[in-house]
Amino acid sequence: MHYIRNKNGIAIGMLNLVSNGVKQVYSLNPTRLLGWYDPKSDKTISASTGSWMGYGDQTLFLLSDAKKQ
Repeated sequence: MHYIRNKNGIAIGMLNLVSNGVKQVYSLNPTRLLGWYDPKSDKTISASTGSWMGYGDQTLFLLSDAKKQ
């Protein structure tokens, strides 16, 4: 796991790269899965809805969902 930091160096999320290439994004406090990007399908999936958000890697947009919840 790697921390995702803002321009001030404050951790705002975590990134986990799985062996199959899937990129998972987690929120902090509380730590929960926000979603993931699957390079095989080239889709980003939101964990809160279980549906795909769009094509390509849009995992960083999921961090804005963490602020709303």
